[in-house]
Amino acid sequence: VYNSAFDPEPAEDLYGAFLLTNTPVSEQMVKAVEGTSDWISSRAGSKDLVLEVGGGAGALALALARRGSEVHLVEPSRALAPDRFEGTGVTFYQSMFPNPALGERMFDIVICRQVLEHVPAPAPFLNDLRSRLNEGGIAYIEIPSAEYIFENQSIVDFHYPHVHYYGRASVETLFRRAGFEILESCVIKDGHDVGCLLCGIPPGEAQIQETSNSGLAEVLSGARERATSRLAEISGPVALYGANAYSQALFGLFPDFTGFASMYDDTESYVGYSAYGATAELPIGPPDPEQLSHVAAVIITVYLHDEPIARKLRALGYEGHIYTVRSAGLAATGAKPERLLAP
Repeated sequence: VYNSAFDPEPAEDLYGAFLLTNTPVSEQMVKAVEGTSDWISSRAGSKDLVLEVGGGAGALALALARRGSEVHLVEPSRALAPDRFEGTGVTFYQSMFPNPALGERMFDIVICRQVLEHVPAPAPFLNDLRSRLNEGGIAYIEIPSAEYIFENQSIVDFHYPHVHYYGRASVETLFRRAGFEILESCVIKDGHDVGCLLCGIPPGEAQIQETSNSGLAEVLSGARERATSRLAEISGPVALYGANAYSQALFGLFPDFTGFASMYDDTESYVGYSAYGATAELPIGPPDPEQLSHVAAVIITVYLHDEPIARKLRALGYEGHIYTVRSAGLAATGAKPERLLAP
């Protein structure tokens, strides 16, 4: 699936201006980064020269450096301060990939997590990654799963600026054309993402198998209609929890809804910024008990962490409605939030 509305012309400025969206802000997120580091390291053997492309806040790069690897991190976001990596074993390049400053350097491990879906032209990008891999080296590429979106009918997972949504067959074909072969894969976040461990092979031709998603648009339209009705039933201001792509998707899905009143997020670096849509501009900050007392409902947009967030809200004394944008897998019982988009 391809987002034909994406304009690649300003992509470098767009990603340079991005806030860092993958900073670990909970024990669960920290454990996930450490788990990924452990998984890659356990399969890398003695290989210790690492390139990470699009590493966001650098959490994985730092974790690998603590294990003794020499890590080179390429990340365009200007929100990432170079002094964060002083004395850590991580060399930081604030730019898009490829970066000429890398010279002719080759790497034992090439990592690219949650980036390929943002790249307008994936074939040359993958070719550039492959050209940096040493003979006998490994690559780790992590992407959201298109199958997860289709099977769970998750409308909020369609958001700008994701350009491509890759199914297993299509990404295998792209890898083979670039000279990669999947050695092993792992399911991440209950199937939301997939991580692929790759080795280098000679590039070859391969045909992408076409798949049908007929009826998906009608299903997603039904989800939006249900959520529109639920929003209309809320008598009072609505807070969003999670200044992320899913909250931006909600602003796009419901441009006429005027009840969004506040935006909560646990990422300290977001304070001072705002999230905005057609009818709202919401300052971002941590949840405040006093403010919560005036909120009729909270919609958790960080839906992969919705259960602990719901428990946190209850622990803060919030007694109103709690919804999640998760479209499947949660029942509306106990501390589990009600699903805004589900039947």
